[in-house]
Amino acid sequence: MTATLSLKPAATVRGLRKAYGTKEVLQGIDLTINRGEVTALIGRSGSGKSTILRVLAGLSKEHSGSVEISGNPAVAFQEPRLLPWKTVLDNVAFGLNRTDISWSEAQERASALLAEVNLPDSDAAWPLTLSGGQAQRVSLARALISEPDLLLLDEPFGALDALTRLTAQDLLLKTVNTRNLGVLLVTHDVSEAIALADHVLLLDDGAITHSLTVDIPGDRRTHPSFVSYTAQLLEWLEITTPA
Repeated sequence: MTATLSLKPAATVRGLRKAYGTKEVLQGIDLTINRGEVTALIGRSGSGKSTILRVLAGLSKEHSGSVEISGNPAVAFQEPRLLPWKTVLDNVAFGLNRTDISWSEAQERASALLAEVNLPDSDAAWPLTLSGGQAQRVSLARALISEPDLLLLDEPFGALDALTRLTAQDLLLKTVNTRNLGVLLVTHDVSEAIALADHVLLLDDGAITHSLTVDIPGDRRTHPSFVSYTAQLLEWLEITTPA
């Protein structure tokens, strides 16, 4: 879906293993996330998707294997996790953890990013006044302010209504193209994975069991191949659709 501007990896993972006690939750994961591309992780609950994301985000340290990341990653979760006592502008600026930039400059960057995510007049708004879609766009802007090479998304659109979700997905694709980001998208939504990702990886019991490269020109959702790609993923997930 995205136009790859550079194939320099945003993240490379080799032989990643992680255990909680005696239970091994990741079993030798190999994964490359290229800049300018979206890689989607799908699988049943408990398969290890969010654990991989947490390792890449630096939120989970106890693991073995090689994890190489270009620059500092940024994370956006299903819940926007905005600070209700700060304005929208300050919530975005708060994501810039760099001591060499003044607060006023951080706010200027935050304001520009709010315009980029189609919230140009929301600087002074309070998080509790935002719709779900608006709050998620603020969360995306906060993640982007640090100018990451790697963007980690954990079910970012799961709480949105159908129309808002489509708008947010299109904004993500535009952002990936414009900024040449590498994106890891964790999702339970097979259709979302096909609509957004260049590569879809199926995780089962801590191991990547299937890999699918999605090659659909133009608008994926209306392309005839969308159905066949979706059917392939559902088959791998052992989910049958009504006849």
